[in-house]
Amino acid sequence: MTEVIHEIERIRLAARISQAEVSMILGVTQGHYSKVINGKVELSLKLKERMQEWINSQADTVHETATARRMKQLAVSIRQQCMELMHLAGLPGEMIEGSTHVESG
Repeated sequence: MTEVIHEIERIRLAARISQAEVSMILGVTQGHYSKVINGKVELSLKLKERMQEWINSQADTVHETATARRMKQLAVSIRQQCMELMHLAGLPGEMIEGSTHVESG
């Protein structure tokens, strides 16, 4: 297991964050994340860079409160639900990337 995979899993488990939450943050499916973590799929450079960015961002949140941590978890969940809703509606997922709303047409 590469160092970045070991570190991301250490942080994920310590923070009690699900693979689904981390995979959503990284922009991959939970299944793909699991395959990478378990060595069934090779870790791409792009995903490795995203993992390292997330690891670095977690260093800043070591002392966050339980409330702040829960707010982040809820934000990830809401984003995931929005993505699923857009998928079911037949809209491309990129429509919510970096935007705060989707205009109706």
